[in-house]
Amino acid sequence: MAEPLRHHILVGIMDAIANKPGRLHAGILSFVAAVSAVSVIGVSYQGTAASRYALLGVGLLALVLLAILLYLRPLVPLVIALVFLTSPLQLVLSLQQSALVSAFLLGGASLGLALRTPIRSLVPDPMFWPIGILAAYGLVSAGYGLWTGNEIAYVAGDCFQVIEFALVYFLVAQLVKTNADVRLLLRFGLASILLTILIELLLFALGPNAGDLLPSWEGKSMSAELVRTIDIDATILFAVLINLYPIARSRKQRFWIWAAMILTVANIALSLSRGLWVCCLLAVIVSLVLQSQNVRKRLLTAFALVSISVVLLAATWQIGSDSGGSLLSVFEERVFHGAAQVEEGLAGTESMATRRFLEMAIVGPQVLASPWVGHGLGATYLIGGFAVLNSDTTAPIDNHFIHNLYLVTAFRMGVIGLGLLLWMFCRYFRRILRAYRHIPVDLNRALVVGFVASIVGQLLLSLTQPTVFDHPTCALIACAMALSFRLAATGSNSKKQIELNNGA
Repeated sequence: MAEPLRHHILVGIMDAIANKPGRLHAGILSFVAAVSAVSVIGVSYQGTAASRYALLGVGLLALVLLAILLYLRPLVPLVIALVFLTSPLQLVLSLQQSALVSAFLLGGASLGLALRTPIRSLVPDPMFWPIGILAAYGLVSAGYGLWTGNEIAYVAGDCFQVIEFALVYFLVAQLVKTNADVRLLLRFGLASILLTILIELLLFALGPNAGDLLPSWEGKSMSAELVRTIDIDATILFAVLINLYPIARSRKQRFWIWAAMILTVANIALSLSRGLWVCCLLAVIVSLVLQSQNVRKRLLTAFALVSISVVLLAATWQIGSDSGGSLLSVFEERVFHGAAQVEEGLAGTESMATRRFLEMAIVGPQVLASPWVGHGLGATYLIGGFAVLNSDTTAPIDNHFIHNLYLVTAFRMGVIGLGLLLWMFCRYFRRILRAYRHIPVDLNRALVVGFVASIVGQLLLSLTQPTVFDHPTCALIACAMALSFRLAATGSNSKKQIELNNGA
């Protein structure tokens, strides 16, 4: 009886394979997905200490995903990478996990470009030399940091951010060639930023029940902690939206721009970050200078309406159980607290509130100790534990993070690295400002002005947060720089075509 039974089982299996391939494929895919999910969860929690089977499963999954990325058009992995870097996933992933996924996606886009594009067909770009030289010097500085004994993890992290900035710029400059490509990248990128803004506002509404996904702040003007919606990408979106509104032609366009701007401004206001506020103010000033007179009036009107609305809403929004604690009082406390921080910092007070001044006092002399090449990427410095978040000690500790972009560049990469950084941005502004004058007053010009204004704001913000080389914001800044040149090129070409048609 055993032999016939075995025969019937085998026949049944063969019939299922022959007659119902759809179910079989679905079952195989479900099994592979389950194994991959278990492997990813195991490795994410245990790291390299996970079992060999979990590591093997993650490796095989990575190979399959890489094959899919190579099969797609290289622009698609680039768009996926930028959407990932601006998505709400950044709220739940650590910097190391985010950097790993980013490196995988950008690597897939780079490999796809290398396999499909001959070297001779690469598009020339005015920023390739400055960015390429800075990236090459970053590799040299990383090697120097390893040679001097800097911690490998810090060296790898610093080097990755420099390479990520350069790689995103190069990929956008090479893969985004037509107006359709520009619209694809902008549509998904800006929508991802807006989705993150909306998620953060929802977390703000939940308050302390939102968990530790967002930072919090408790001041004298309120009785409970206030969740802060800090999103640096929101400042870039704001600069773009404020420049798009004056050229909107229909009520529908103006409605959607206003809706997005309200969410964005609310996110920036509730960040309670004076750096983000000043960054947006500077972006508006730069936009007013660069735009034409007609557009300038409408832009200024939009900004005035937004500012008045924020003030009125903040004055009537009560925070906590105290009837006298309004959101406007929180804004005032943040502004006055910033002035007090500057006074205490200039007076030499050592406290958590003056840690940026302490960094300048401690790191500044060390820059002079090795002025030309710096101390290499990954270099750390000693600072009192009272000035470092979650240090759990007041004794001096080895710290890596430095708030000031220009100070950290001089400290780790020396005067040479700082000079290359400043040369890169000087060349960018000189070339893009020369090009934007030839763009007609249309969508392309508004986007270019928005990107330029946002980058100027980021350079000011980098005095207190090194966003230019800070993952994941560095990728968005590099993308904005590359897109501005592509928009300027397509805009000037369309203007020349219109002039030729009128002449004919």
